[in-house]
Amino acid sequence: MNELISIVVPVYNVEKYLGTCVESILKQTYSNIEVILVDDGSTDCSGKMCDHYMGQDERIKVIHKKNGGLSDARNKGIIQAEGEYITFIDSDDVVSSDYVEYLYNILEENDGDIAICNPVHCYPNEKIVFEQETFKRVYKAEDAIVEMLYQKSFLVAAWGKLYKKDYFEEIEFPKGMLFEDSAVMYKIFDKAKIIVYGNAKLYGYMHREGSITTKKFSKRDCDILIICQQLTEYLSNRSEKLQKAARSYQTAAAFRIYMNAPRNGMFDSEIQNSEQLLKINCKLVMQDPCIRKKMKIALLMYMFARPIMPIVYKKINRWK
Repeated sequence: MNELISIVVPVYNVEKYLGTCVESILKQTYSNIEVILVDDGSTDCSGKMCDHYMGQDERIKVIHKKNGGLSDARNKGIIQAEGEYITFIDSDDVVSSDYVEYLYNILEENDGDIAICNPVHCYPNEKIVFEQETFKRVYKAEDAIVEMLYQKSFLVAAWGKLYKKDYFEEIEFPKGMLFEDSAVMYKIFDKAKIIVYGNAKLYGYMHREGSITTKKFSKRDCDILIICQQLTEYLSNRSEKLQKAARSYQTAAAFRIYMNAPRNGMFDSEIQNSEQLLKINCKLVMQDPCIRKKMKIALLMYMFARPIMPIVYKKINRWK
């Protein structure tokens, strides 16, 4: 039986990209879907476009609300979702036609609770090439959390995954914070028994100027330090491998803040906090055989070659 799957799409001032996103969703080979477009107080034509699409396809629902940010929009979409399963797609991204079907199939075939695929990193004026699966892996929840926190096979991101919808009944995305996915994903994974990862690249993650990931550094970028503290506290009484993975994730976040925060007096406390975390964690994390090679190089430079760090850091593509 093909259960109803809810697709939640937060929408805010994306009139240039919304059409491509929605059209990719409506081409899904898995037809038993509902598409929930959450207009988060858009000031361009995005809201009207949502209504237009709703009039064209009965599977589309539209929510218009005051601007509250990505987390608030997702939370509103979750409340309205009627599906057994739920997935999230950002409104400036695209998905392959078999995105939903693939995630549903690998979940059903393995009696799973959460299914994951890989992203294709897309850039303006470049052709999007989706790729089919070459392998898949089945994880218990603890092992999946570890894999995610080490940022190896899959990312700490809400998109690119299919979940049992009831996992979100007691867990919300934190309103008003950046890195909202990092605040929620480990808790959602912790509810599952079986998590299935397939390496098919079916989610088109668009890199654009002006997106959250390309905007100038701000105080909100430091939210990740708060989230990582919550993460380490949540896992403090759990297995050693979970605690090590949490420490690695926290250290990577502290390193990014240390490298990216402008030295203009506005971020002195955040830089100091990051330095303190690096001082405490560096040696412990360096002894962890599970950390990525890129992370080990970064920490070695921090400890022994700080003058050249900015040069090397700018040349690294963190998405690879």
